[in-house]
Amino acid sequence: MVEGEQSEGYLVDTQNSSLYLVGSTNSTVPSAPAHNSSEFWSSLSPAGLSDVVKQLCDALRPHLHRRASTLSSVGSVLLSGPSGSGKLMAVRAVCSCLNLHLFKVDCVSLCSDTSAATEEKVQVAFSQAQQYQPCVLLLKDIELLGRERDGLGEDARVIATLRQLLLDTDPALSHPMLVIGTTCKPQNVPTDVQTAFLHEVKIEAPSEEQRRLMLSMLTASLPLGKEVSLSKLARRTAGFVLGDFCALLSHSSRAACTRIQALSFPGGLSEEVERDFCTAGFPVLEEDFSAALEQLHDAHSQAVGAPKIPSVSWQDVGGLQEVKKEILDTIQLPLEHPELLSLGLCRSGLLLYGPPGTGKTLLAKAVATTCTMTFLSVKGPELINMYVGQSEENVRNVFARARAAAPCIIFFDELDSLAPSRGRSGDSGGVMDRVVSQLLAELDGLHSSREVFVIGATNRPDLLDPALLRPGRFDKLVYVGISEDRESQLQVLSAVTRRFKLDPSVNLTSILEKCPAQLTGADIYALCSDAMMCAVKRKVEWIEEGRSPALTCPSCWSSPAQGQRGESWHCWSLGCVRRSSAALGPQCWALG
Repeated sequence: MVEGEQSEGYLVDTQNSSLYLVGSTNSTVPSAPAHNSSEFWSSLSPAGLSDVVKQLCDALRPHLHRRASTLSSVGSVLLSGPSGSGKLMAVRAVCSCLNLHLFKVDCVSLCSDTSAATEEKVQVAFSQAQQYQPCVLLLKDIELLGRERDGLGEDARVIATLRQLLLDTDPALSHPMLVIGTTCKPQNVPTDVQTAFLHEVKIEAPSEEQRRLMLSMLTASLPLGKEVSLSKLARRTAGFVLGDFCALLSHSSRAACTRIQALSFPGGLSEEVERDFCTAGFPVLEEDFSAALEQLHDAHSQAVGAPKIPSVSWQDVGGLQEVKKEILDTIQLPLEHPELLSLGLCRSGLLLYGPPGTGKTLLAKAVATTCTMTFLSVKGPELINMYVGQSEENVRNVFARARAAAPCIIFFDELDSLAPSRGRSGDSGGVMDRVVSQLLAELDGLHSSREVFVIGATNRPDLLDPALLRPGRFDKLVYVGISEDRESQLQVLSAVTRRFKLDPSVNLTSILEKCPAQLTGADIYALCSDAMMCAVKRKVEWIEEGRSPALTCPSCWSSPAQGQRGESWHCWSLGCVRRSSAALGPQCWALG
């Protein structure tokens, strides 16, 4: 009670007082106590969504005091965000903070065959919400109301009714009417419906720190291995939202259960034992999270791909030292020293051109791994669609995913097929011209986001639209040519064969001397692939002949004549340079 305010007092006669049951009276929900921070789903300020909850509370709180203000009795907010970003959870947290009831209506159930039936269902939903006042009416997927029907355009009757319900003031209401509409595609919400909402709140993709906090709260009751690093996991899950993290924990727990079952119970489990086993719990290790991440990335991969951090290091890229330096100066410098580029004069586009097979794609992946950036690989023909406007929307979706997964590198492979010179494409509908225009508009919009870089690769730069090559877009061209000197080719060959198990007698320099001078990285890779296939065929022949490849001398390829398994096998063949002798000792060991 405020100091100085007078209140009424009451006296109760406990001997003669009677209790009468009367009709129900609308009232607010009792205030919920603060929960432990580890209880994510019941928290009033969930990690990663606390800013959204605060914005919603600030927008709705003034409408709770209708008598003291001139505000409309209907407070409305349009809440947009990606699917699974936690819109419903944010609304529930807001209702708990403001002590309000929640009345949820799925707009799919409101849609009917005729406009009159849909209009009636919308009015009934608002009337039911008034019975639970004070409450929040949650309209899920509001873009479904008033959508186009049989190609006849938007349903003007339903839109007019919904707009009237959102804007009209009813002074007879004793409690305020609050409406929150949620949508995953705000561009599909009819304009008249969108302007009827007084406020708009957007849920952005969580940052790395927000992802770490989400993982920390979601895994509070989950036994984790000592090697599990939530900070590293948050870095690898760029672009993930709340629903993706729930799927990640589910997949990782299943992977851990499968791993332990395979190790402890090779013969399988009965249903009762398996239930007890899952109830007892099991630790989730780093390998379980890695397996779950691979499954999620594969599941999310669509026509334009899913952003993820590749596993390609500079050791996999041989030679091209000058090209590496130019790329790192363009991309790594703005990330390490953002204060030096406060004027915004940074380059965000890089075009790699040169003959095919010189390692342009491998360079882009190595840069993404070195700079710990997500990598979104896009091939030009994947974005082209037969429907009008769908190709441009695919281009917009690519850049939207990259901004959500920032810092990110968008790699356009075969850029000449996606952005040819306008006016020369020859298609009747002008699809390619519109795609190029959309790509130019998205590249111009990257100046506001300094953590999204675009790398293009092509072997025909003469076919590109000239507008792409002006400063501010693909303003830096880097030539990736063929390694002509033997030293660079040796570096490429060493990079390709660094994971091979080579025989000590193999000399990479002598192999290169037998090769032509004009060898690209793809040619060297093909040479190593053919050599590995020949080795596999040779071992298959040994197995078919009954000889064990693990008991063969690497010099003379003959089977040892003496020795026992578990000991060092020696070659006793005449003429073998690695033949054992009493003076030199055993010099030949079997492969394996």
